Amino acid sequence: MTAAAPSTRENAPGGQIETIQALRAIAALLVVFGHAAHETEAIGPRVGLPAIDASFMHWGIGVDIFFVISGFIMVHTSADLFGRPGAWRVFLARRIARIVPLYWLLTSILLIGGLIAPQLLNVPFGDWQHILASYLFIPSLRGGDEIRPVMALGWTLNLEMFFYVLFAGAMLLPLRRGMIALALVICGLALAGALLKPAQVQLAFWTQQIILEFLFGCLLALVYRQGIRLPAASAALLVTLGFAGMFKFLGLDGQETIAPALRWGLPAALIVGGAALYRGAPPRLALLLTGLGNASYSLYLFHPFALRPLREVWVKLVGGALPLELYIALAMTAATLTSVLLYRCVERPIGRRVRFPSAMVRPRGAGSTQTESAQPLPLRTTT
Repeated sequence: MTAAAPSTRENAPGGQIETIQALRAIAALLVVFGHAAHETEAIGPRVGLPAIDASFMHWGIGVDIFFVISGFIMVHTSADLFGRPGAWRVFLARRIARIVPLYWLLTSILLIGGLIAPQLLNVPFGDWQHILASYLFIPSLRGGDEIRPVMALGWTLNLEMFFYVLFAGAMLLPLRRGMIALALVICGLALAGALLKPAQVQLAFWTQQIILEFLFGCLLALVYRQGIRLPAASAALLVTLGFAGMFKFLGLDGQETIAPALRWGLPAALIVGGAALYRGAPPRLALLLTGLGNASYSLYLFHPFALRPLREVWVKLVGGALPLELYIALAMTAATLTSVLLYRCVERPIGRRVRFPSAMVRPRGAGSTQTESAQPLPLRTTT
């Protein structure tokens, strides 16, 4: 482990880190694989083939990786803005502009599609209050006992929004104090959830231990800011150990002997830590995956729109003539290609057009007579 000078990929403050972008692509693909394997449970009985059993691994670790990356990116892109007047407003505006348009668009398409072809839905939408809560990122019960929005994957965005609010509050303070306050709040919420087990829906959702994964990412970013870097062998070891943690082991899993935030959050933190702290030029594979990493938000949100119709097409046209492993390969390919198109044709153009009113950040110590437009400092918070 060394405290090395920043390499060329790190010269711009808050600049893109190719290994992290590549990891976003891998995380999204893990989620897609897990869901594609789950679809075979519906296909198998209809075509007379056994479903693909992928339960030996925790494919949902892709979500855990996303949460750790989210905490890392927030600190990486915004650390120098802590304590500056107006910074928290711009931060929230940029995050809303980043995630809301595509999510609202796909939620609306899902609602329309559900009215046209309800047989493709696993559960009903719920009443208008649940639909409104889904658009507003407010946790709400779906189907009576599950806290999920209309678009089931949106539960992660509900947590993201909650984290953004906590992070924005921390930005009112200088970095050191802000990070201490954020850590105390997140740990306090997770502890309260574990001890009190609140029954109220929003409190139960916001005090899940999984919120600790955001904190893991924030702490990794602070280490990164200190210039600490790992040689290739050490970084690879961390990533390898993290992915080994995806496997389910007898005695560790199934009985909740270890808190989920530790059981899956720590392997995710090892993976992100190895990718972020790697010293040297990005591997060729990372560079190849960077483009898909840019489209990972589209891939994460859109892949059910590709998997579910393809399931019905497979049952009608292929049936049991081909092994279901080919369905998974085809589903992942179709989801990836359509999501890249969605990113290039919809997500990225919308992101360029959606602009909140300019709210520049004043330098630290600026007097009350100085306008916020003086010494503009743009926020770079794109993940």
